[in-house]
Amino acid sequence: MDAPVLLILWALGTSLIAADPATSAEKPTEEPVPCSNGCTCLTEYYSIDLGVYCSSRNLTQVPSDIPSSTHSLWLDGNLFPSLPAGAFSHLSSLHFLNLQRGPLCVLDAQVFRGLRALAHLHLERNSIRTLPAAVFQNTPNLASLSLHNNQLARIEERLFAGLSNMWLLNLGWNSLSVLPDALFQDLHGLRELVLAGNRLAYLQPQLFQGLTELKELDLTGNVLKVIKANVFLKLSKLQKLYLAQNQITTMVPRAFFGMKSLRWLDLTNNRLSVIHEETFLGLHSLHVLRLSNNSIASLRAGTFRDLQNLEELRLSHNKIAVLGEWIFDGLGHLEMLELDHNQVHSARMGTFSGLSHVAVINLSRSCFLSLPDHVFRGLSKLHSLHLDKGCLTKITTQAFTGLSGLRRLFLQDNNISVVERQSFSDLQGLQQLDLRFNKISTLCSNTFYGLKNLDYLLLSNNQLRQLPSDALLPLRYLNLKDNMLSSLPAAIPDHMDKLWLSGNRWKCDCSARALREYCIRKPQACPRQVETLAEGDEPHTVVTVYNNITCSSPTSLAGQDLRDVDSTHFKNC
Repeated sequence: MDAPVLLILWALGTSLIAADPATSAEKPTEEPVPCSNGCTCLTEYYSIDLGVYCSSRNLTQVPSDIPSSTHSLWLDGNLFPSLPAGAFSHLSSLHFLNLQRGPLCVLDAQVFRGLRALAHLHLERNSIRTLPAAVFQNTPNLASLSLHNNQLARIEERLFAGLSNMWLLNLGWNSLSVLPDALFQDLHGLRELVLAGNRLAYLQPQLFQGLTELKELDLTGNVLKVIKANVFLKLSKLQKLYLAQNQITTMVPRAFFGMKSLRWLDLTNNRLSVIHEETFLGLHSLHVLRLSNNSIASLRAGTFRDLQNLEELRLSHNKIAVLGEWIFDGLGHLEMLELDHNQVHSARMGTFSGLSHVAVINLSRSCFLSLPDHVFRGLSKLHSLHLDKGCLTKITTQAFTGLSGLRRLFLQDNNISVVERQSFSDLQGLQQLDLRFNKISTLCSNTFYGLKNLDYLLLSNNQLRQLPSDALLPLRYLNLKDNMLSSLPAAIPDHMDKLWLSGNRWKCDCSARALREYCIRKPQACPRQVETLAEGDEPHTVVTVYNNITCSSPTSLAGQDLRDVDSTHFKNC
């Protein structure tokens, strides 16, 4: 080779070794692994593992020419009605097999023969009705098995025998009504078990005893009626238990005893009417408890006393009428309490005692006519209180005492006609006050006394005829739409971001001069119309919201917008 050529190759960082003429002919060039006809073969960029992709190819049988070195095989979305013995016997390196989404209904007991390295098997979304007892005996290293969304009605007791390496088993959304006592006894390493969407009506105490490493158990959407003692006794490492959407009417005392690691318990959408005092005994690690959409009629003091670390308690959509004293005793770390959509009409001063960390309380759709004095005292960290869509007729002076940290107060959609003087005086931190859709006709001076941090005041859809001057400070957003106002106080703060005034009966005389000048000087704060997203059923639809200031009088200006009235009209003011 010429010296200049060698110099160029050296400069490019290329090494060149001359081939030995005597040996080069004896070493043929290595050919790439041929791929199965109609499939795609790819080597993962981070490894040398071969993946073969035969998804949705209308295959009716497993191709016989799949490379023997295949690590991952995708056969999902094909048309296999059955799989015969040894269908994958030449794929001894197979680690991942996807057979989901097809009409598969029959598996031979030896279909997975030779797949001792198989770790992940997907058989979900097929039409499998039964499985041979020995079908998984050739896959001892199986780590995850997905059988959900099939038509399994029964399972052989030894189906999972020997699968001690499995950590995920999904049997959800089948037609299982009974599970053999020893079905899971060999699954010592199982971490997650999904049994949701079946027809299980009963859980025998022996069923879960071998699952000492289980972290998550999903029993949602079955037909369970009773939770008996000792069913979950051996699940000391379980962290999440889903029992929603069953038909549970009874949970015996100590039903969850022994579950010292449980952090999440979901009992939503059942038929519970009574909770025994010792139902949740021993659940010291529980963070989330959901009991919404049941028929719970009352809460007893001490029911939650063992739940010292609970952060979220949902009791919405029940039939609770009375909130007694100390019913939330022990919940010193609770942050969210949902009691909306009940029939609560009565509470006592000590109802919420002990909730020193609660940040959100939702009492929407309650039936209080008025709130008991000092009922929320001690809730210094409460920042959002929902009392909307209820039966309130009056806000008294002592209703919100002690809530110095409250940021948002929702009182819309009640029947409030009276707001006593200084009712909000303790709410020094309040930023948003929603009083829309009530029956307020008059607000006294000092109604909003003490609200030095109030930014948003929503008073639309009331019967207001006048507004006290102190209602305007220090607001950034004021909604007065659809009232009976004829004038506003002259001192409108310059820092206001939005002022909504349409749907009133404005008197366009000298008393309106300051308002006209303000709206002309600050059109961004008092816009004629705004494009915004719709609320309700079509939240992504853009709608136009108008902010007309329509004159009701004098007769000569009736129907005209105040901003369009000529300045000469006010020359004698």
